[in-house]
Amino acid sequence: MANTTFSGPVRSENGFTSVDKSSTTGAVTTRVELGKGVGYATGVTVNTTAGDSPAIGEFTQPANTVITGISILCVTAPVIGTGDIGFEVGSTSSGAQLVAAITDQILDGGTTVVVGNVVNCTLVAQTESGTTAPASVQYTASARTVFCNITNTVDATTAGSFTFIIEYVPIAPLSS
Repeated sequence: MANTTFSGPVRSENGFTSVDKSSTTGAVTTRVELGKGVGYATGVTVNTTAGDSPAIGEFTQPANTVITGISILCVTAPVIGTGDIGFEVGSTSSGAQLVAAITDQILDGGTTVVVGNVVNCTLVAQTESGTTAPASVQYTASARTVFCNITNTVDATTAGSFTFIIEYVPIAPLSS
């Protein structure tokens, strides 16, 4: 194997894998696969009547990944009567298993959200002090749909549009 130094960014269409090669047998084992993935749920709108978005966004989380961050970008400004705009992210439609429902995090008692506004969501954390630690809700062993919802407390005259940006990392079994 050769050592190579690059002066620019290194790109790969299929990720990067760090391996160990046995000096005695020559067997190659995978240590870790590197790379952060980013997915999007686009076109999530504010409802013209108070409630859940009529266009709940969906993102397919790949198998063996952990979601590490979720942000929401305002792409088209909504206009509502004085009220609140919030969100929830879950593994079921209108669920809040991954990001708890917060009804006024995007807009609190206002009438519009400016284009380019970004909200960084807080991921749900599981109990750390139990006698048996549960699996993280951000991890999935098999591909699953993640549902991204915008909520509003009053009617909207302009629905606006939001994009959810989901960051995740692949988890490969570590070799011993």
